[in-house]
Amino acid sequence: MKTSRTVLLASLAGVGLALSLATVAVSAGNPVEERQAAMKSVGQSMKEASALTATFDAAKAKASMDSVAGAAKKLKGLYPTDSANDPKTGADPKVWTQKADFEKRLAEMGSLATAAGKTTDADSFKASFKAVGETCKSCHDVYRMKKKPA
Repeated sequence: MKTSRTVLLASLAGVGLALSLATVAVSAGNPVEERQAAMKSVGQSMKEASALTATFDAAKAKASMDSVAGAAKKLKGLYPTDSANDPKTGADPKVWTQKADFEKRLAEMGSLATAAGKTTDADSFKASFKAVGETCKSCHDVYRMKKKPA
C-alpha cells in the first residue's frame, strides 16, 4: 500500500514537472505567455489543494503549495515594463505603477504557500490554504483586468 502511494505521488510529480517544462518551452522568451502559464499553474495547484481540505494528505499539500510558492518567485520577474502594452496581457496597468505593492503581494503569496505546505493536519491546512486563497484574490481584485462581457 505504501509503495503504491509513493509511486502515485512520484507519478503525479513527474506529470506536473512535464507540464511545467512543456509550458516553459512553449512560452520561452515571452513574459506575457510565461506569466499566464505560471498563473494557470497556480490555479491548477490551488484546485488540487482545495480537494485536500476534505481529504488531507500532507505530501500532496506540500507539493501543491511548493508549486504555488515557486510560481510566486518566478512571477516577480515576469512583469518587465515593456510587456505592459502587450494586447494579450490580463494585467492591469497598476502592476507597473504600483510595482512595490504588487511584488509585496507576490512575496506574501509565496510565504503563505510555503507555510501551508508545512502543515501536518487538516485543520491547520484549511486555515493556511484559506489565507493563500485570500491573498490571491486580493491581488486579482487590484491587479488583474476585469474581463469584458462577450
